[in-house]
Amino acid sequence: MTVDRGDNVNISFRKVLIKEEDAVIYKNGSFIHSVPRHEVPDILEVHLPHAQPQDAGVYSARYIGGNLFTSAFTRLIVRSRPRMTPQIEDLPDHIEVNSGKFNPICKASGWPLPTNEEMTLVKPDGTVLQPSDFNHTDHFSVAIFTIHQIFPSDSGVWVCSVNTVAGMAEKPFNVSVKVLPKPLHAPNVIDTGHNFAIINISSEPYFGDGPIKSKKLLYKPVNHYEAWRHIQVMNEIVTLNYLEPQTDYELCVQLARPGEGGEGHPGPVRRFTTASVDEVYVEVERRSMQKKSDQQNIKVPGNLTSVLLNNLNPREQYIVRARVNTKAQGEWSEDLTAWTLSDILPPQPENIKISNITDSTAMISWTIVDGYSISSIIIRYKVQGKNEDQHIDVKIKNVTITQYQLKGLEPETTYQVDIFAENNIGSSNPAFSHELMTLPQSQVSADFGGRKMLLIAILGSAGMTCLTVLLAFLIMLQLKRANVQRRMAQAFQNVREEPAVQFNSGTLALNRKAKNNPDPTIYPVLDWNDIKFQDVIGEGNFGQVLKARIKKDGLRMDAAIKRMKEYASKDDHRDFAGELEVLCKLGHHPNIINLLGACEHRGYLYLAIEYAPHGNLLDFLRKSRVLETDPAFAIANSTASTLSSQQLLHFAADVARGMDYLSQKQGRLPVRWMAIESLNYSVYTTNSDVWSYGVLLWEIVSLGGTPYCGMTCAELYEKLPQGYRLEKPLNCDDEVYDLMRQCWREKPYERPSFAQILVSLNRMLEERKTYVNTTLYEKFTYAGIDCSAEEAA
Repeated sequence: MTVDRGDNVNISFRKVLIKEEDAVIYKNGSFIHSVPRHEVPDILEVHLPHAQPQDAGVYSARYIGGNLFTSAFTRLIVRSRPRMTPQIEDLPDHIEVNSGKFNPICKASGWPLPTNEEMTLVKPDGTVLQPSDFNHTDHFSVAIFTIHQIFPSDSGVWVCSVNTVAGMAEKPFNVSVKVLPKPLHAPNVIDTGHNFAIINISSEPYFGDGPIKSKKLLYKPVNHYEAWRHIQVMNEIVTLNYLEPQTDYELCVQLARPGEGGEGHPGPVRRFTTASVDEVYVEVERRSMQKKSDQQNIKVPGNLTSVLLNNLNPREQYIVRARVNTKAQGEWSEDLTAWTLSDILPPQPENIKISNITDSTAMISWTIVDGYSISSIIIRYKVQGKNEDQHIDVKIKNVTITQYQLKGLEPETTYQVDIFAENNIGSSNPAFSHELMTLPQSQVSADFGGRKMLLIAILGSAGMTCLTVLLAFLIMLQLKRANVQRRMAQAFQNVREEPAVQFNSGTLALNRKAKNNPDPTIYPVLDWNDIKFQDVIGEGNFGQVLKARIKKDGLRMDAAIKRMKEYASKDDHRDFAGELEVLCKLGHHPNIINLLGACEHRGYLYLAIEYAPHGNLLDFLRKSRVLETDPAFAIANSTASTLSSQQLLHFAADVARGMDYLSQKQGRLPVRWMAIESLNYSVYTTNSDVWSYGVLLWEIVSLGGTPYCGMTCAELYEKLPQGYRLEKPLNCDDEVYDLMRQCWREKPYERPSFAQILVSLNRMLEERKTYVNTTLYEKFTYAGIDCSAEEAA
């Protein structure tokens, strides 16, 4: 019998004589095996898996009482197997996978069989992957690769590659990565009872790829710790049964597409309340302020949250209040007062006065009559005698303003001034125009002549003093800059006995205790002579940040240079070098502060990052609070911020884009920005970063307010697990606040990803709706700022 090396071999001996004796098997005359007499089969077999040269020889079988002449013999010859070029087997040309985890399998034949190290997988971007698991059968080697997170950007041609001593084989295959589907809209509640609800699941439109294989309706009571319940649905309209009466529920829809891992993230959440077993209704009372007898009480079903008040009179002020009743009556809400719109043109502004007239300015004041839905005041003025089309209009939308200063007038000129009130019907008709005569320029000079001479003398003296001080300051500044470079070079003269960081021609290695040293980090090198230090812009206990001018790739640019102080510990230096290591691995992205380069000088590390000329976002937001910094500008333009709603949403989207890029980064944050699981269990994940982003979004909308202003950190530890969350800013749209609330969900896996947050913000930006109201409305107040609480956090 001749076999190839590695074959599975069965040697068979047939029984021709039946005896009540044990059977024995020999190899080259040496005993190797016996079979009890009652177990001797008709065909006696010897199994040799994966035959090797040492298995070759003469095999024999006989009864134990037999001899050479009653034995059966066979000879086994094991020959070397010829080499066979590897072949890749059973790999389809096209694979469609869902974003998420991906485990491609490469199967190869050949001789010798490929080993673990000889099989690789190449991604479209050139990344080479090694098998995460490996096994082989008689004729095949099977390599299993693991990609923990695959994205649509990974779509393209992948290559399974095998390289053995017998040759090389490659098989390209196309991978199409599909985006998991997610509904764009929350389900709608059509009707509810005390134990049921009729729902339109609103599964379309959806974000991501189809087709949709299945739909789940998820629901649970609000603020309950129980898991989401779910039902599979086929139609858009579905009835939920066995609900608890008078209970708040929340709903969402989860879609799934074909393929493994095709279940997408749940869509937006809708809340509703089941009815009471007893009849619950809302009693709405409205009454007129002008006509005391005009009163109406309306009964509204308990499952409704709004009612339309009809048959009201125009130009009338009404008071409205509501209460919830069952068999007993509830307490009235606070009164709400509102005017109905006017049905006629508004009356002319009254008590119009022109005062404080100079050669170029004049102050105009007025009063308006309530009850005519006046939305703006228009001041129209022109030089008397000129054409009507040469007038100038000033429109004041804040009707609480009752005076305005005209500027840029010509001296000794007569102006015709008209003032109108505007409402939903149109503009008022002025009864007559007002005349305004500016003062002559010489008269103004005469009024102020004496004081002007004194002012010139004072200014001349002050100017000479300022010039002297300025010259002295410039000399000191020049001396200071000349000394900066000398101090930089002398700051770190002492070389430590055992450096925590080792440098070598643009590489960095960390001496970590109890760990094997990894491959050194390669970083972009800056020449020491190409760094010109300027000012200190930040300082801590062990480190310092300086503004500098650097030369990189032949270009001069500003940079922020980070360095350690001379008395920093080895651990501080090691952590600092670790920061460089992280920045090198992160790569470049437009929405993060990027690494420009690093420099080693006298055994110390200098790290250059992009310089942000406008400072940090928090200070930038607070500087936009124009009502505090420039009230006159705020009132004249009827705005509370120099930033628009679109700009604020752009800030939020840019941060989300950067956080999506850094989704694998983990870091510690101050208490006021931490998620519940981070506070309670020190768990830091991308989901906890989403919570922190929600707090940042609140800061952006509130123009730099302090989160949880007035609360201590100890109170936060207690209240957050009980469901307490930051309140909605007064200038914030419900949709933006709902996005914040999604980021603050108690269960981390229920929070949206940064990619999903970015989709929501981009949609808001495209709609160009005012999601953050920066208009200066009546009784406007900014969110509070507590710097001491921020430092304590």
